[in-house]
Amino acid sequence: MPPCTRFAAFKYKPEITNEQKKQAYDGLIELYSKNAHLVNYGPRGGKNNSTEGFDKGFDVVFTVQFKSVEDRDKFVPNEDHVKYKMSVIDLVEDVIVYDFVEGEFGY
Repeated sequence: MPPCTRFAAFKYKPEITNEQKKQAYDGLIELYSKNAHLVNYGPRGGKNNSTEGFDKGFDVVFTVQFKSVEDRDKFVPNEDHVKYKMSVIDLVEDVIVYDFVEGEFGY
């Protein structure tokens, strides 16, 4: 069972304060701490500092590596994960969640 990496990005609504962003970040750290048995590492990430101009307005991105697709599948319906999603859904204008197994390109 190879690991499954999650890439996620949040674009906060313009009116969201830095304190609200910090609370969302703190909640993310707590969520993955509670579920550490399912992950190899993460969350790792930060705010954009690219000069290329392709950030699409996203404020923060992070990656997490689940031990396997099966562990990711245990995490998604997890009560703590669902609560976290509901706590940030009104803060974000857009979200990207992209999960992949390294080397699986689908061709």
